[in-house]
Amino acid sequence: MPFSRWHVPSTLAIVLLCGWAPLSWALDDSTSNEYELNISAGLLIEAIKQFSQQTDVQFTVDMQATEVDFLRTQGFRARLSARAALARILEGSGLATEWQGDHTVRIYPGIVRPHGEGGEREVEVTGTRLGGGEGPAPIRVYNREEIDRMGVSSLPGVATYLSQQPFSFGQFFQRSGAQHFQLRGLGVDTTLVLINGRRAPPSAASVSLNAYDLNTIPLTAVERIEVMSDSASAIYGSDAIGGVVNIILKGAGAGPDVHLHYGGAAGGANERRIAGSVGTSGQRFKSSLTLDYFDRSMLVGAERDLWRDQDYRRFGGRDYRTTSAPRANVYSLAGAPLPGLPTSQASVPMGSTGVGLRPEDFLATAGDVSLYTSRQTRSIDPDLKQLSAVGSAELSLGERSTMFGEMLISASDVVNQGTLSPVTGQIVPAENPYNPFGQAVRVDFSLAGTKPVSEVTEARSKRFVLGARGDLSRWDWELALTGSDESTDVTTINELDPTRVQAALRSTDPQTALNPFVDGPAGSDALLSSLVRNQQYDYSSRAWLLSGFLRGALFRMPGGTSELVVGGEVRREEVEAVDPTPLEQERDIVSEFAELKLPLLKQLSLKLALRADFYEHATDSVNPQYGLVWRPSQDWLVRAAYGTSFRPPSLAELSYPRTELVFPLADPRRGGSLYPVRVTVGGNPELGNVSAHSFTTGIAYRVSDWPGLHWGVHYWRVVMDNRIFSPALNLEKLEEETGRVTRSAPTENDRLIGWPGALQSVDISLLNYGGLETRGIDLDLSYRITTGLGSMQSALSATWVDKYSSKDFAPLTTPDRVGIANYLGTIPEWRLIGSLTWEGSGWGVSTTATFTPSYQDSDLTGPLDRRLPSRTLIDLQTWLELDRLFDPACFEGMRVTAGALNLFDEDVDFAKAGLMFGFDISQADLKQRFAYLRITKSF
Repeated sequence: MPFSRWHVPSTLAIVLLCGWAPLSWALDDSTSNEYELNISAGLLIEAIKQFSQQTDVQFTVDMQATEVDFLRTQGFRARLSARAALARILEGSGLATEWQGDHTVRIYPGIVRPHGEGGEREVEVTGTRLGGGEGPAPIRVYNREEIDRMGVSSLPGVATYLSQQPFSFGQFFQRSGAQHFQLRGLGVDTTLVLINGRRAPPSAASVSLNAYDLNTIPLTAVERIEVMSDSASAIYGSDAIGGVVNIILKGAGAGPDVHLHYGGAAGGANERRIAGSVGTSGQRFKSSLTLDYFDRSMLVGAERDLWRDQDYRRFGGRDYRTTSAPRANVYSLAGAPLPGLPTSQASVPMGSTGVGLRPEDFLATAGDVSLYTSRQTRSIDPDLKQLSAVGSAELSLGERSTMFGEMLISASDVVNQGTLSPVTGQIVPAENPYNPFGQAVRVDFSLAGTKPVSEVTEARSKRFVLGARGDLSRWDWELALTGSDESTDVTTINELDPTRVQAALRSTDPQTALNPFVDGPAGSDALLSSLVRNQQYDYSSRAWLLSGFLRGALFRMPGGTSELVVGGEVRREEVEAVDPTPLEQERDIVSEFAELKLPLLKQLSLKLALRADFYEHATDSVNPQYGLVWRPSQDWLVRAAYGTSFRPPSLAELSYPRTELVFPLADPRRGGSLYPVRVTVGGNPELGNVSAHSFTTGIAYRVSDWPGLHWGVHYWRVVMDNRIFSPALNLEKLEEETGRVTRSAPTENDRLIGWPGALQSVDISLLNYGGLETRGIDLDLSYRITTGLGSMQSALSATWVDKYSSKDFAPLTTPDRVGIANYLGTIPEWRLIGSLTWEGSGWGVSTTATFTPSYQDSDLTGPLDRRLPSRTLIDLQTWLELDRLFDPACFEGMRVTAGALNLFDEDVDFAKAGLMFGFDISQADLKQRFAYLRITKSF
């Protein structure tokens, strides 16, 4: 059922806000007391001590001091039970707990499971399946509090706040509105997305891109996001060349809450969201369910200056307006003056009825050109309606094993609006009853009276996980089956059928003839509707994954106990597409992996990982990773990692049918002469793997006497080889380096002139070619202090890119893309994101600044002597905890948040690199200032 028929009654919000408390009481069988807790961010051990002082819970830590000294936690103020509070403190640390009654708890490394029921599940950490603690590659964790303070309403919004992601494209860039992570700017197919630590297959809407659509997951169901900006194929397999993003959803037993959200920008993009979660937790069973409804109205180009008028000559650029305007342009066929006019071209007079015209009626517009800005009807943000359900459950089977399950179901409808249908270069015969010239003429016009061409995407997604975990003495195990099924139907509506348009222009009947000489609709509603057609393209993506591992301690070493993880995966991938050529393909993958931690000394550990992936229809691959972690003192951490990664060709890349087209090409080796050439496009079953290797090293400093201060700096380098892409029609390069250009034998005259033979065919189907190297430094700095006026926290994330150099066939090819605008995605030299938060008793305010330095503009010929100015965007958010400011009985657990992204409504700068877009779509957002109000209530 289309979402346009769905209705979310407003009374539901009242029921959720006012009536959920009894439900949560009924579902929660916990009798634990709740405490008003104020836990400071910083060293984990200090937070545990604060927890003990505020709850009178006694604790023991079963691990070496050096292993816990460097662990940290996020601070919080909340009213929680002791168990819920400790779980929040230990979140992401890899530590587990064993409660002995209500007032004593044992804390221990997550790789050792407790004996007895009620033990907490260990937390997996992205980048390793070994136990908790620091790994050889840096991991950046964004918890729920940080995500909320970003003010964004979707996962793609979170991506814009990752300094390791140099650029992001708007939703209008993909017709389905799909958006993706692409760390280091290496491509959407090089960042592996995990959901709760398990691989997310390519989305149906992004089959051709081999990428996961982030819009599938509602942000309200996300507990935290872990970003590993280093290659990780040795651990997770393919597609992790740029890094890994692990999206952790709300776990079983999460407390009930309600989330209401409204926001909008000037002229559109109005958002509404209502979401709620409910959970239950007992001694043997716990579960949670989140329901989320989200809709957003369309924002169109007419609301922004750059798309309201595409004559960019006012900025020193080109005029991108089109001659296919609602007022038609008329041309003579042979270039001679039109009958009765001194020129060969004229535009339809303003106000023309198109009936009874004579050539002299065009004298006032002779030589004029009617121009039209087509992008004024295009959507900047598409219309979206989405309903999602996310659930999880755990059942204890006894002292040593647990069953678990996960569910993610999503349905969305996206309407991406385009331009009015253009009619270009069509012939209007003399017999057309509205042709005033008495001879055939050529016309350019857009069909006023019809709706813009639009693409309607209906996406449906289902993902389920069923598994079990347990322990065998000091070893633990897990076995899980993950299945996903996605389908996407893309329907193009209001698209003109050229054959019908030509027939209407040739018609001699005034009732069925198209009249391009009118300033307005060129025919009746019935005639115009008969000229359009709808086309549908279908995509589906299915996968299942059976995975398991065994993990535990091996033997004692000088620095502690060595640990080992061994496991394997069996996976099947299936894709189907009709776009318009049908594609149906599947393949099986078998993987084996192992990780080993060797504590060489008390302060020095060696971590090794090895994974082998065996592919059907692709080359097998074996990838190692080597890592060192050194703690020279309590305050310092030094680490380094080197590994190899790969990406096999996707099923679409291997299997898309090859098609041969014929059109004229200019041959630069034969004086630029035009020749009809056969051009082959499509997939390539002979493609090989993309390979890569990476290196990262860095230091982190945490002051033990000053727990609120932390900084870290890391150097990274990634080198890719044998990349997969469809080459541009750069004939000279194709012929010299790939041999994909065929010619006939040169004639005698060709030999005299020194020309090669005439062009016959060019193959621009997918190929492996070229490499890419990028390197730079990541910097993280944070500081938190608590005073009598509240707590203040500042943070800075920065990425400096020293090199980003690629070899390909793109028209714009430079030795190094850093600091140069590029339509493929601009790589700024710096990307800085800073935040400052001040939180008091029951209130808080937070501001975030995103800085992009000045960089060089470009066009298709190369870099230009023109720079785009630096840009600083300021976001602001403030919130009130009503139960702490007013009557707790009435407002318990209720928070009101208001904020604005791009608070000062910074304009988007014109860029020649944006071509017809008019701006750098990878660095700026035409939505501009976006304000929002959010109400949440926890029970």
